[in-house]
Order: sequence, then structure tokens, then C-alpha cells
Amino acid sequence: MLKFVILALVAYVFFRALKNWISGGGPAGRQQATGNAADDVLIQDPVCKTYFTRRDGVHLRHEGRDLYFCSPECRDRYLLETSSPDDPSGED
Repeated sequence: MLKFVILALVAYVFFRALKNWISGGGPAGRQQATGNAADDVLIQDPVCKTYFTRRDGVHLRHEGRDLYFCSPECRDRYLLETSSPDDPSGED
């Protein structure tokens, strides 16, 4: 009976090792498979024309468009440049 338990344990360990080897490795392989490649795309800042990855950018949804900036300063500059002078700001 003890031989059967040891044989089953060895078979289980072998099965797990084989399954892990076929699926591409340990945690590093799983992390790579679940990563979002779309976030690694280089995009250009509309203000300063600097290229950066989307994941590192500052997101702004403006007039139905998704925009990404290299920094909050460029985002704020874009908002100042695109705001119309006749915006109702409370001053007449």
C-alpha cells in the first residue's frame, strides 16, 4: 500500500512538472500572457510631440476623444489652448 502512495505522489509531481513545462514556465510565463500589449504602444503627445508609452501617459477624455499626454503640464497646456475665449467664465 505504501508503494502505491509513493508511486501516486511521484506521478502527480511528474504530471505537474510536465504541465508547467508545456504551458511555458512558472509565474513569469503567466504574467507575460496576461499583460496588455496595447498599453506598450508608443504614442505622441499632441502638445510637445514627445513619444511615450500609453501606460505612462496622462489620460484625458475631451470632446468625445481619448487623448494621452506625457505630463499633467502638457495636458493643462492643451486645455488652455483649446478653450474658446468666449467660454462663460462668469466675467463679462
